[in-house]
Amino acid sequence: MASRDSGAAGRRARPAAAPPAAAGPRSVGRVLRLLDCLAAAPQGASLAALAAAMGAPKTTLLGLLRGLAAAGCAVQAEGTWRLGPEAFGLARAILAGEGEGFGQAGRAALQTLAEDTGETAMLAVLAPDRRAMVYTDKVESRTALRFAATVGDRRPIHCTASGRVMLAFLPPPWPEAYLRGARLAALTRSSVTDRRALRRILAEVREQGHAVTLGEATEGVAGIAAPVFAASGEVVAAIVLAGPLARVQPRLAGLARRVRQAGRDLSRRLGHRPGEARGAGA
Repeated sequence: MASRDSGAAGRRARPAAAPPAAAGPRSVGRVLRLLDCLAAAPQGASLAALAAAMGAPKTTLLGLLRGLAAAGCAVQAEGTWRLGPEAFGLARAILAGEGEGFGQAGRAALQTLAEDTGETAMLAVLAPDRRAMVYTDKVESRTALRFAATVGDRRPIHCTASGRVMLAFLPPPWPEAYLRGARLAALTRSSVTDRRALRRILAEVREQGHAVTLGEATEGVAGIAAPVFAASGEVVAAIVLAGPLARVQPRLAGLARRVRQAGRDLSRRLGHRPGEARGAGA
């Protein structure tokens, strides 16, 4: 009997097997993904909603959530989980390192887009008077024949790809007020100035996620733009690709995909998290 007790004690004392090497990185990835889901649910998300969004067991996520809560990065209240104060402090520190405006995130997005496509990439925002678009940053193409932009340039809203992105994605009442009251001058023979035609174009922009102009603001120049969203979900800029019409038009579909992806990537760097795991009762 004594020998059996001794053997059982030995078995109980044996240390647990070490987790596989992949467990560490996998856990880190899950924590980051979990923080993403919490950021996408500012009103809070239930454990069930988080598990569904991540495709992970509730028991696993509960352990991670408790660890985040102990570090102040998550809080639980009334059956839902939210980001905690330490997560917001970390976010502020990261954003402070980006500098003014879109900072390093914007510049990196433009450099990647210009290098990948060989065309000029720019960021454009709505001017304070809401009567024009203004370029705030650029990375020009290295080719001899290229679209040359000047930071600070004011460009028309109705016949530029960046302006149409703003008209398509900014909330009412400004877009409709602009279409009703602005003087829609033709800059080239291709400029669209008919208000009903512009409304149809803007509906397509919202559906496709990007705007295209072919020689409408400048003869022989094509522009492609996609929205850039802030953490609040509001469109704050357009990321634009521009180049000679003869070179851009044959590659339009592929270039548009790259511009949309660049807009999504920059939006994410700015804190935008389109709805994941939303709803406390999910």
